[in-house]
Amino acid sequence: MNAPRQGLFASLLIVSFALHTVLIVVATNYFLKDNRAIQGELLTRQLVADSLNELEPPNTIALALLTSRYATNPAIASLRILDQSDQVLATAGANKTRQGEVFVRDALLNEQKIGRIEVILIQPSLGEQLRNLWLPLLLTFILHGLLWLGYRTVARPTRSEFLTKMKRESQLKHEIQRLADALEQEKHQASLAIAKAQQLYQHPKAPMDVPNPLQKTEVTEQLYLSIQFYDPKQLLGTVNQSTAQAFFNMTQLFLNNAVKLCQRHYQLQENQIEIIQPFFDDGALIRINQKNPQMVTALIQLAVVFQLLSEAMYQRFREEKRFALQTRCAIAEALPNMQLNADKAAIRLGQYLHAKETAIYLSKPSFKDVRHCYELLALPHPSNALTRDAMLILGLNADAAQIAQNMRDEILLGRKPQAERTED
Repeated sequence: MNAPRQGLFASLLIVSFALHTVLIVVATNYFLKDNRAIQGELLTRQLVADSLNELEPPNTIALALLTSRYATNPAIASLRILDQSDQVLATAGANKTRQGEVFVRDALLNEQKIGRIEVILIQPSLGEQLRNLWLPLLLTFILHGLLWLGYRTVARPTRSEFLTKMKRESQLKHEIQRLADALEQEKHQASLAIAKAQQLYQHPKAPMDVPNPLQKTEVTEQLYLSIQFYDPKQLLGTVNQSTAQAFFNMTQLFLNNAVKLCQRHYQLQENQIEIIQPFFDDGALIRINQKNPQMVTALIQLAVVFQLLSEAMYQRFREEKRFALQTRCAIAEALPNMQLNADKAAIRLGQYLHAKETAIYLSKPSFKDVRHCYELLALPHPSNALTRDAMLILGLNADAAQIAQNMRDEILLGRKPQAERTED
């Protein structure tokens, strides 16, 4: 059992060790530079005082002995004594080729320049500094190593946490396998539905019939749910058809199961919630033909449940590096003022939404029947009658939320309905 994110913590420790090394070298270099400045000042002053009597007149032998004695200091690279005309009188130093910091001081006698002293102090290279700093660098390395071992010991999950994680992973694998098996069973049915939808697109409009008041009343009672993919980066056009079709089939499977659960929970017949268009590039379309409170509530609950399923599928697919898109849902009835049928109104309303958003457009009587179950908010920046009167669903009351959660769990985890668990 390994500690979580060991690689990230190791990277942080490596960066920390590198920063500590740089700080130690910089601090040491600063200290040595300050120390050289003080030492160079003292050496030149002392050398001027010792050589002053030998510069006027110049005594090269005494000056040579003097410089040789000073050159025994290992910090001195070289030193020179010059007269007032810059002629070298004496020089010494065992490291004359080394680069270093130069210190110069004039020798004055009765306020007249009689010579000059030049001292070059050795400036250690980076390699020499690191060689001299091996002990603090080693201690820093050991400290970071202890931190690494301590993290592995402290952050390592306990046996119960490890078993819980393994159990969860096993459940997720079982869930994915179960959904894959169900997908294979409904693959043929989904293919037929898609072909039917494509034929419907090829013949979008039938010849106009003579207006019929009864037919008009039936149309105005229809309510549509449009489920669309949120794809601002146009990713759907970059994947091949087989990858997109596999994703469509999985979303269609979730939609079919959600429809069945809503029909069963609200005691509706199979034809009272119809899937008019299965999932394709432009999403799916669902219809109810009566705007009574029970059916409107069922359609809204269907949208909420599907959004929960869609988000769970999106998170799982993204973890597995598979293609997936988030969805948005719009529910609408006909809008005579804009000459929009219910299906067109739902499709257009969905185009104003972002990922995971659900919006509804209903007449005032229908709103009164369902709004007590939901927390609603007007759409921002309305541009027409549709967006001005539509509302975003921000939340559900406790009962509706519990129903939606139970339906989601039943589909994802294969749980039994609450009524069946009670009977058992």
